[in-house]
Amino acid sequence: MTGIKKSKNELLKDARLQELEGKTEDAIKSYNLVIRKAPLQAGAYNRLMILYRKLKEYKKELAIIKQAIAAYEKDFKDDQQTWKKANSKSARLSLSLAKSMGLLNDKGLPVYEESQIISWRKRMETVQKKIKTPAKPQKKKPTKRLKK
Repeated sequence: MTGIKKSKNELLKDARLQELEGKTEDAIKSYNLVIRKAPLQAGAYNRLMILYRKLKEYKKELAIIKQAIAAYEKDFKDDQQTWKKANSKSARLSLSLAKSMGLLNDKGLPVYEESQIISWRKRMETVQKKIKTPAKPQKKKPTKRLKK
């Protein structure tokens, strides 16, 4: 890579092109660069998950899923804390109301999650099952013998 800094969109385009050219390892590196630049870039997380699934590297896929969920939860909490500091009186009332209505879980996060996080959680369950269940060995197909 040259000394020129690329935007996250340019890095995403590069990664997708590398992927299409069959340069999977380069694409993985590029998607990871995107995530370092923009930790909330769902597209990069999704592509990494797909690549790791294709490579049958389920533990790496699981790590990316957990990283993505953690990044989104951290962002939500940070936004929540910023708003609380700026609006302390309203925050106390809103928090009390939300808790009484059952809109927040024990961690103070909303019970309702974005569809992206819901799909990552489902994917996480699938990957965890794949990790627990070893792959079945493929049966060899009988070869036909030519008659002489």
